[in-house]
Amino acid sequence: MDNILIKIEQLKRHYIMGDNIVRAVDGIDLEISRGEFLSIVGKSGSGKSTLMHILGLLDISTDGEFLIEGTNTGEISDEKLSTLRNKYIGFVFQQFNLLSDLNVIENIALPLSYSAVLNEERLEIAAHFAKKVGISDRLYHMPSELSGGQAQRVAIARALVNKPDIILADEPTGNLDSHTSSKIMDLIRMLHEQNNTIIMVTHDSAVAEQADRTITISDGKIISDKSKNALSQKDMIKERNKYEISYEENHLSLRDLLRIGIREGLAAHKTRTLLTMLGIIIGVSSVIAMSSFSIGSKKKQANQIRALGANLVKIQDKKLESEKLTSARMEGSPGLSFRDLNCLKNNLKKEIKNLAYIRDIKMNVLYGEKRINSKIMGVGGDYLQVNNLKILKGRFFNTSDQEESTPVVVLGMRTAEKIMAHAPQETIGKKLLAGGAFYTIVGILEEKNIDFKELEATDLKDPNDTILIPFRTLVARTASIDLRSKIDEIQLQLISEDLLYTAGKTIKRTLKATHAEVDDFSIIIPMDLLKQKQQSQKLLDVLTICISSIALIVGGIGIMNIMLASVIERIREIGIRRAVGASKHDILFQFLSEAVIISVSGGVLGIILAAVGVIAVCLVFEIPIVFSPLMVIVAVFAAVITGLIFGIYPAHQAANQNPVEALRYE
Repeated sequence: MDNILIKIEQLKRHYIMGDNIVRAVDGIDLEISRGEFLSIVGKSGSGKSTLMHILGLLDISTDGEFLIEGTNTGEISDEKLSTLRNKYIGFVFQQFNLLSDLNVIENIALPLSYSAVLNEERLEIAAHFAKKVGISDRLYHMPSELSGGQAQRVAIARALVNKPDIILADEPTGNLDSHTSSKIMDLIRMLHEQNNTIIMVTHDSAVAEQADRTITISDGKIISDKSKNALSQKDMIKERNKYEISYEENHLSLRDLLRIGIREGLAAHKTRTLLTMLGIIIGVSSVIAMSSFSIGSKKKQANQIRALGANLVKIQDKKLESEKLTSARMEGSPGLSFRDLNCLKNNLKKEIKNLAYIRDIKMNVLYGEKRINSKIMGVGGDYLQVNNLKILKGRFFNTSDQEESTPVVVLGMRTAEKIMAHAPQETIGKKLLAGGAFYTIVGILEEKNIDFKELEATDLKDPNDTILIPFRTLVARTASIDLRSKIDEIQLQLISEDLLYTAGKTIKRTLKATHAEVDDFSIIIPMDLLKQKQQSQKLLDVLTICISSIALIVGGIGIMNIMLASVIERIREIGIRRAVGASKHDILFQFLSEAVIISVSGGVLGIILAAVGVIAVCLVFEIPIVFSPLMVIVAVFAAVITGLIFGIYPAHQAANQNPVEALRYE
């Protein structure tokens, strides 16, 4: 028994087709010794191919026992069967079954991909066996460039690369002319002489005669078993020692998975793959782009606030009218006044850096016959410093202007342009008629490049469109409403933004005391208002996430559809890979990796598209260019997860293809 390699007892393989039972293999007993050259013959439909598939571990028997080296193959898992098939069995098919996307050397090396052999070593081994079968001059040709005999030599070399103990040849000369058939049979006999066990299925009696032993099958049963001559046990062993079967599982490496995914998943159908990626591309790019726009817009607003004074606290008079105004005065509140200024200075000595006060007024302003519609304010204190303003030309108000109520004004750049569009700086020395009195222009403010439309919610005033008058000049030269507050707005510039909230509490406590607890003033911190506006943008962020998620889902469905189509197109490839040793696990991960690669590639293209779009839009609308690394990571992660989720079903379908049916698929 030491030389018995294969032993089968009462082996059966029945198929149920409707109400009928097809008995393809029906109770076969057979022993095959190590080193034999056995041919299996029979008419079409006799069961010889089914027996071959069972012997090659591509099919599973319905009943009976099939032992290789004493191991019952019916009791081991698909992973172990695949390992056994990869290491100990080599297939030679009638249809050659070469993968059309791989060249000759890659086809020969295919079984080694499932044996944990490094790519460089695989190619060396493949080249050696290509030379051995006489095909070394075609290593980098594609299967479509080979003749039938050359293709069969490639198939034989592929069957040999793992140095198997058993070579199964299924009609190896069936598609070849007589001359080529003769050469292929010479090669098979040479392999037999080199200690290989050959099991060959053929319908050609002349080919079968070249084997040492021939069994004939009819209706799923062996009807004859003939040997040419009695071989000694020593001859049949042919220097092959009994081996112990190894079930160490080896799967496709990450490198091979990536290669297959890119070459066979992406490059094979470039246009279709790109269209499949569109959903992923749109989803990823929209997540990144919208988050960048949102962050950039918020940063722009924050920068603009800081340019005007992020450490600025404003106290505004509520400008009560009629009964409410009278009631406030009767309760003891004088409104905003210089008393408030003095109290704030005393209570916030360490926190206040600069202080200013403002009085608003509405007047008709004319330059010649041209009406100038700009905001008019009487200002005092450190107005320029508090609001981070600078004089471009001329001067600002001095102490003398305030004390003597001098009729002078300083214009914002936009106001100056209203007067003299082409030469705004030349307005210095010109006179404006405001409220029936003439005022001399003594200074022009440097322009503030701030988009105040972005800051509408903050109630900040545009300093570019203002007419500034000394505070005391305005008070002295204009009439005031009875009971009106002396000051409309007090501005406090703090030493640091960090003091905003603590100072705010002190300001509120101080003013409540000076205003007899009357609520006739508002404390405004611009950064608070900015945060309120930015809170409203969260709705847009949520909407963006929803749209992006829908795009990713649509992209995922596209991937699933394409992968399902790919499975159908590549059923034969699946059968070939299974025949050379791929397990269900390998096929599953192969197709799953292709789905993930498509998703990741779409994610990368989405990142590139987002980057181009964000840069272009931000340059046009003058928004800071900001990319969130977190959002990029999230977007790519979402793409990967999409590929996994929507790729798992097609991959599962591929992994569960019946190897025998897959090899027969046209």
